Amino acid sequence: MRVSVNACLAVMLLAAPAHAGQVYFRLSGRAPASDPCLGRSYDEAHLRRNPRQKVTRIHLRRERVSVPDENGAERFTVRIGFRLRGDGDAYAVNGICTTNGAAADCAGEGDAGEFQLELRGDDVRVSVERLEVEGAHGSSPDLAASDDRVFLLRPAPLSACR
Repeated sequence: MRVSVNACLAVMLLAAPAHAGQVYFRLSGRAPASDPCLGRSYDEAHLRRNPRQKVTRIHLRRERVSVPDENGAERFTVRIGFRLRGDGDAYAVNGICTTNGAAADCAGEGDAGEFQLELRGDDVRVSVERLEVEGAHGSSPDLAASDDRVFLLRPAPLSACR
């Protein structure tokens, strides 16, 4: 029995989950300048209710890089950045993400740590396994060691991702 290559490819495509690459497509605009920014700022009232939380602002945006195999639905790059309570430094790192069903597993460059991205409607949930990022004056503490393990990022102005 002879099976055509096209028939095999069709079966593979049908077997692939329909939601694969959803995070990539949510973070991608039609052109680099239109890639959306997602972010969150926490006010003083929230920080008083959550005294162990160190992050005051956090943002995420797709980072289009010149490495071809890091610019597609299966593997892509994001830039995640944050500020901490009582610290004037801004911390940011690129994360290389691999699609994992409806989610994406990301690893920060330079052994900065790992985090996962999942869609929640128009928002993106960031779950931190470990994240220690360099800033201008040193490294941040590991966010997972405080009350900074899960963030729900919402659509934000592009200025929030700078």
